[in-house]
Amino acid sequence: MIFIEDDTSYVLHASPIDSGAILNEGLWLTLIGTNEIPPHIGLINERKYYSLSVHKVDCGSPSERLINMLNRKNIPTLFAHIESRNNTGFFLEKFYKDLHLLGNNGNTCLSPIKQFFTQCYSADFYQINYVFELLALAEKKNLLKECKSLFCESTGRNNVTLPKYTMLAINNKIRMLLS
Repeated sequence: MIFIEDDTSYVLHASPIDSGAILNEGLWLTLIGTNEIPPHIGLINERKYYSLSVHKVDCGSPSERLINMLNRKNIPTLFAHIESRNNTGFFLEKFYKDLHLLGNNGNTCLSPIKQFFTQCYSADFYQINYVFELLALAEKKNLLKECKSLFCESTGRNNVTLPKYTMLAINNKIRMLLS
C-alpha cells in the first residue's frame, strides 16, 4: 500500500529519490512544497512538466528544469508514479495548452489534473476536489505504482505524512500568491 489516510492527514510510503533520471519515464504526480499547506500539484510525463499556477502555465516544459530548481532550493517534494495510459502526452497537451493563470476564477492547480484523470482513467475522478482524494481513488483503482521523495521528512519506514486541508486553505494560498 502506497497511500493511506485518516480524518486529518494522509500518508505516502515514499522512498528517497536516488536520481532525477527515474522521473524521465512514465507519469508522475508531483506534490511540490510538501512543507506548505496546500502543496502545489503538477504532472511529469516522459520528461515534460505540466502545471498551472498564478505565475505560469507549464505545458510540456522540460522536467529537468523543475528537478534542478527543486534541488537548488531544497524544496520538499513527493513524486507518485501513476500507471500510464495510451496517449497520455496528447491529453496533457490538450488540457494545459489553453489554460489561463490561476486567479479568482475558481480553478486550482488540481483542475486540469482532475480533467485529465477523468478523461483518461475514470469518471469517478470528476468528484475529487483535493490531491488526497485523487491519491485515495488512484490507490483504490491500483494506479499508484510507487512514490519517491525529495527533501521530505519521513515519519519512519519511509512514510511521509501530510495534513489534509480545505478549499478555504487553497483559496487563501492563491490570494496570497496573487498579492
